[in-house]
Amino acid sequence: MENLAIIRQHLWQGTFQNASVFVTGDTGFKGSWLIHVLTLLGAKVHGYALPVKSPADNFSRNGYASIIHHQDGNILDQQKLEEAIRQAKPDSIFHLAAQSLVLDSFADPYGTFETNIMGSIRVYEAARKTGFKGVLINVTSDKCYHNQEWEWGYRENDPMGGKDPYSASKGALELVAQAYHLSFFKYEGIRMASVRAGNVIGGNIVTGK
Repeated sequence: MENLAIIRQHLWQGTFQNASVFVTGDTGFKGSWLIHVLTLLGAKVHGYALPVKSPADNFSRNGYASIIHHQDGNILDQQKLEEAIRQAKPDSIFHLAAQSLVLDSFADPYGTFETNIMGSIRVYEAARKTGFKGVLINVTSDKCYHNQEWEWGYRENDPMGGKDPYSASKGALELVAQAYHLSFFKYEGIRMASVRAGNVIGGNIVTGK
């Protein structure tokens, strides 16, 4: 925990102190780690996501439901999503909610494309319709790039692609996000950044397991 204390002291010092932050997908693995860091930095976190799948999940084991303002919900539910954002009055939005597994995308390609693309569009539209003015962090995946089968890392200007439904959905979402930025957000006071996260591993924050 000492390293986390150092993060709180030096990283983004003051940026999130008492700020309202809205996080979609907060019950997921990355989302639960994100809300932990945000609360360390003094943010007032509002989470919106599908219910936790297991009491062994990171979100449950650390009792985040009692620490942040969490609401169970699907990002495809436009009305409920808008109301959650309206109540949170966020300074920042982190959009992590997604169907995040490659194998599951083969079993349910329709649901993968619907959640990852149309679900994200609903988040963007909810931000616009609620008058949000701030930073929207759009989290996709490094699998958004056309797989060149090379040994080195990809660059931001490499072409989008995807040989499986999950990867294709993330590549398509990057194009959708760019269109929203260029067509709407840059004129409406919404600043967007896209984060292309890679695979991560890790354990429970409190127990270290």
